[in-house]
Amino acid sequence: MSNIRTTFRSALAAVAMLSAVAACGDDGVVDPDPVAGTYTATTFRVTPPAATEINVLTEGGSLTIVIGANSTTTGTLNLPASVTGGTPLQASMAGTVERNGNGVSFDQTADTFVRDLNWTVAGNTITVTNQSVGGASYTIVLTR
Repeated sequence: MSNIRTTFRSALAAVAMLSAVAACGDDGVVDPDPVAGTYTATTFRVTPPAATEINVLTEGGSLTIVIGANSTTTGTLNLPASVTGGTPLQASMAGTVERNGNGVSFDQTADTFVRDLNWTVAGNTITVTNQSVGGASYTIVLTR
């Protein structure tokens, strides 16, 4: 009888330990900063006031933002003269990011439309869709 009790206790202890290990697994706890990563524009369209839509990527423009785990940002915005209507623009995306639910806002030293837009996080993308800033409308998808 003693041997059966020992075996039963050992089995019960194993079940308890497995339950504890399973409870420590993926229990819905969210990564402290799931927005961190390198994002590159995969869609980048702008419609200037009283003009037709411009596909910035096909014109040779780009936007890359790297978000650190400490909410700092780096990266570069490049707009060719065909997009700006004059002088090409290159701007640093150095600054910070703030996440509020599924919303993201950028605070950067460079004064560009990027920090004026209201961005949305969904999975591996940060997006804006048909948002107006300074009379122009922007649709941008940043993909990690």
